Amino acid sequence: MFRRRPNTLPPDPVFEPNLDKLGFFVNEHDQIRMIKNPEAKYTFGMNKNERVNHLYRQACNTAIRKIVRDRLTTLGFETVRLPLGASADEKHIPILVSKDIASKDRVIVLFGERHQEPGIFSWRVLGEEGINVGSAVDFASAAMFGPIPTLAHFAPGIVVANPCQLLWYRGGGRAVSSDEWLNLPRASGVSEPFKVDDLKNRVLGNGNYEEHVRYVFEEVLPQLMRKEAKIDVVGIEYPGSTAVEYLANHWDTWSTRVIGIALIAPQHKVQDLKAYGASREFLDFLSKRMRAYFVSPEKLETAITGREVFGCNCFASGESLYQENAIVRSWRSILDWFNRLYADPEFQEVPFAGVDGAEGGGELQITW
Repeated sequence: MFRRRPNTLPPDPVFEPNLDKLGFFVNEHDQIRMIKNPEAKYTFGMNKNERVNHLYRQACNTAIRKIVRDRLTTLGFETVRLPLGASADEKHIPILVSKDIASKDRVIVLFGERHQEPGIFSWRVLGEEGINVGSAVDFASAAMFGPIPTLAHFAPGIVVANPCQLLWYRGGGRAVSSDEWLNLPRASGVSEPFKVDDLKNRVLGNGNYEEHVRYVFEEVLPQLMRKEAKIDVVGIEYPGSTAVEYLANHWDTWSTRVIGIALIAPQHKVQDLKAYGASREFLDFLSKRMRAYFVSPEKLETAITGREVFGCNCFASGESLYQENAIVRSWRSILDWFNRLYADPEFQEVPFAGVDGAEGGGELQITW
């Protein structure tokens, strides 16, 4: 067999995470476009070498995430390291928290997708419609500075959890996602990616998204929030359903504090919750104070089937194609609904009339 000496292998490509140097700019509509052709958008296949394409995209994403993080900082967010008390050079997972959360009487907790970094909602929307639109910037701005449910109460604080960046990159001293892990620097352009060492590359109490959700409920919220503060939960796909499963097992602790739950593309089954011992009180709460939104060809807030599967009323998200876009299309509906729940503690969702049973399928007639 023949092999090449290491010093003859092609070098691993390196791209600086700077939009200008990568050939892009942010136009007057907050869209990302090419400097050489202001009408052109980013495309993945810039090179025949897949490694080049992945690293180039990673550099672009890193640059955009910095823009999003800077804008969220301007809105009043700060980074909190988990485990709580960890120093910058210790293994940790970053989450985003509004600075005045300790004084708030209400907090929105957001559990995003497993493959989207904190603050990012949809790369598709972000590149096409605008950075603020496709990220948490517009969402956070509306939640914290938009109309509040009653004049007697302040706008909510926000906790943006991080079920995505759960691998610790020792060489860079930061947490990364599983996708970014594959794009870390290698010895050469054809070398294999690093193997994950569960001892060195996992963070205590946050080794996977299930542990992370539990840590947020058991450590972050009790220590950063007022004991009397109420909580709204927004959850996307598996992390959102994990939050529901956690609350099912700890409802005695959280029943007086959770106002409502809104899920995007949930992955739990209410029959499983029953089988694992969820209380009647919790299931009643899900029925009356939880909503689920799905990708659907129907317009936003159209009632669709799914109650028997998920235990709550189900709605079209306003997105007909891509799951990652659903939160972008539906968060205004979610915030309005949370405000109504907060303003009226007696408000209850009315079960849809008609036969149910499908996972977000056809349209139903509602009874109010």
